[in-house]
Amino acid sequence: MTENRGGSRRTWARSMVAIATGFSAALTMASTADAATHSAGTAAAAAASCPYKYFCAYPGANFTGTPILMYNCTEYDMPWSSVGSWINNQTPGTRAQFRSSDHVTRWTDDGAYDTDASADWSWVWYVKPC
Repeated sequence: MTENRGGSRRTWARSMVAIATGFSAALTMASTADAATHSAGTAAAAAASCPYKYFCAYPGANFTGTPILMYNCTEYDMPWSSVGSWINNQTPGTRAQFRSSDHVTRWTDDGAYDTDASADWSWVWYVKPC
């Protein structure tokens, strides 16, 4: 009896390609899940650092640094002029106003709950959280 080793090698090679493809897909899914978990973890940590009913302005991107916690409906000075971040964790629908040096509202967020992990503070001189 003669064995067909050529066919066995091809079958073996195809099996190895299938295994490698499956392993690669599993790694890709795990990596994507890890990134989503990390992003969700960062957002959850940021939300925890900004109490409910507050607007929080951070000096660094991704909610880093010591934030200015804004609760009262008044105009707050913004001491930063670089990229930072903010969280609007006020009551639902409350919209924060971002104002220029002449105290004019130039932009309003979409309403609580809202965030920006990479906000340009260069043009923002004041924030009124309500």
